[in-house]
Amino acid sequence: MLLSDIIKIGKPIVESPMPIIERIQLLTDFGKEEVKNFYGHIFLIEIGRDNTGFQFKQFQDEKNGPVDLKKACGIPITLPSGGNPLHAQGVYPIPCYPMYDPHIKNFTDEKKTKKMVHDRLVRTIPYMDQDEKTLEKKVDLITNMLVNEASKYVTEEKQLGVLVILDLSLNIYSNESKEESLFISTSAMDNGSIYIQSSAIFSNIIEARFLEAAELGSENERVSTISNEPSEKVVSAYNKGWLWLSPTWEMPRSIYWKEKEWTKGIRLNRKEYEAFFYGTQFLKQVQTPLHASMLKEMFAPIQNVEAKKNMRPTSFEAIYGIPYFLPLLNKDSIEVYEKFKVLKNRYEEQNMKESDLQLEIISGVQKRMIPELTDDYRLTIIYYSGTMSRGDIHIRGQIEDVVPSVAYQVQRIIKKNVNTLLNRVADQLSIPENQLQFARFKVSHLPTLLSNAYGPGYIWSMMQAVLHREPIGLERVTKQTSRRINELANKEEYWNLRYELLFYHLFIEFYKQYYETVLKEKEGKLSMQQWESILQRYLNGELQSEDLDSTEKIGFVTGCLLQQFERSYRAKTGKSYVDTRVMRFGSKLTPEMIWKNGLLRMQELQKQWDFGIKSNYNHALSLVLPSMIAMKEKQAFTKEKDEFMTMFWSGYLMLPKVKKEETANESK
Repeated sequence: MLLSDIIKIGKPIVESPMPIIERIQLLTDFGKEEVKNFYGHIFLIEIGRDNTGFQFKQFQDEKNGPVDLKKACGIPITLPSGGNPLHAQGVYPIPCYPMYDPHIKNFTDEKKTKKMVHDRLVRTIPYMDQDEKTLEKKVDLITNMLVNEASKYVTEEKQLGVLVILDLSLNIYSNESKEESLFISTSAMDNGSIYIQSSAIFSNIIEARFLEAAELGSENERVSTISNEPSEKVVSAYNKGWLWLSPTWEMPRSIYWKEKEWTKGIRLNRKEYEAFFYGTQFLKQVQTPLHASMLKEMFAPIQNVEAKKNMRPTSFEAIYGIPYFLPLLNKDSIEVYEKFKVLKNRYEEQNMKESDLQLEIISGVQKRMIPELTDDYRLTIIYYSGTMSRGDIHIRGQIEDVVPSVAYQVQRIIKKNVNTLLNRVADQLSIPENQLQFARFKVSHLPTLLSNAYGPGYIWSMMQAVLHREPIGLERVTKQTSRRINELANKEEYWNLRYELLFYHLFIEFYKQYYETVLKEKEGKLSMQQWESILQRYLNGELQSEDLDSTEKIGFVTGCLLQQFERSYRAKTGKSYVDTRVMRFGSKLTPEMIWKNGLLRMQELQKQWDFGIKSNYNHALSLVLPSMIAMKEKQAFTKEKDEFMTMFWSGYLMLPKVKKEETANESK
């Protein structure tokens, strides 16, 4: 269960020796890019025993500039999730509030400002135990300061800010520096220093979130759903910062529950809820949007080459990837936390080691890696789209319980294909090295590799299969490739056809290595090295009957034959033999057309005209013709059409180009 996993993620972080500023950044929005401009206008109101003071501060050197985190860490804010951000929402851990432009512009309006202040103070933990009369008095003091002092800093341009109430009667503030206390400001009244206890910030944040969860249900002396142990108080799993369980959704809630009875489904005690909150905050830091070019390769249709080519990468909805891992058994929390710290950071590829699990390769999640993860852990990757702040979440895919050693093996196969085989196959297809960037991207990541092979509708199931060491098939891959290359051949787009075959052969190499390395099974598909050997034997006139013992081999040698004959035919007539004699009237090429219109006619034309083709051609033709008859008898022309056609075009385009003098000699 995802909730249980999140709690397991949060526990080692709660117990970790995380530095104060980092912990505040984790638990609040402090330090985030979208919050920095709030710290350009800070309204500090100081309430002493007998008087009040006001200060205006700026923790930004310039507009849109970075925030001085050391100065601002004592006044962290969290932006509202969902609803109207101008209204008071949820529970505030300390009297520190984000101010939007309408709030600041209304500082001149006493009535509106008083309501704004009152609505926030009654929802602030340190003020919740104060009587109404005392609270009302403080609301009046704060309102008076905002109207008379803060309004002087209101401008016509858009302003964002932070309202901070330094009420020295609250035990969270002190004039003395203690262990782990954070300096906020010098006093406007006596020039002394004002500090806040960091422990108060942390405990109040958890208390605030716990109270918010209780809004959808709380019970006393009940058993926790997660630990199955009696607890003094349990609450729902509602979390305003992680709206994967939104109160506005009707579907997850039973029709027999009342609005505040979500604890009938899931109940968390305080300790579990604290870990849950820490876990969700960590996952929000780890989540990464997939690159637009990655999304295009993952979700563009593969049936139509032209349609995919014309699709813009920006036409796809944003999708986020959330990777995480957990130990199978209880491990030292510090060890787990140290690994989490690495996952949270972003890395460039050149800074990663061979032993690192690069999540971009196996999942498409950029700049994230896990160092030397053993099989004592299990990896999970969640993909979702939508806007979390609105509770508009759509889970696209979830790959869970991935054994790290399997992920490492898959990563090594993909890297080997890219680093050693890509240029080799491209060279066979006469594709220049400087034109391989797009093809390299398609085969460098498991999601793009599988989607281009099987189609976007199969991406999650195929990723699940590969990362779980399950068998995968080739029938759909070959069928889709055959359809696309026939479409391209019909339009005479031979360069695009070469790229299709480049991808196909690289996927076959991945498929073969996956079976041999990961599944420990022998797979009958030929490697590129074996095809190169057959091609060399063809050129040397050394083909044997075993070189044509499968439909794919027959197709490959037939492609070589037609290409060799085509070159001599073009040299003599100036026309393409395949285009004018074999693929007539724009019809799609089939094995039977190649046999009847191609191979058999080649014999007749060779008798009529002396093409002077090398002897290796006649030797190969004598082996191919009876093999084609055998294929016809086995109905392989229809049953194994796709296998034949993919390798026919491979042989046709892989036959090395001959020098001009050799072509001239052949055509004499």
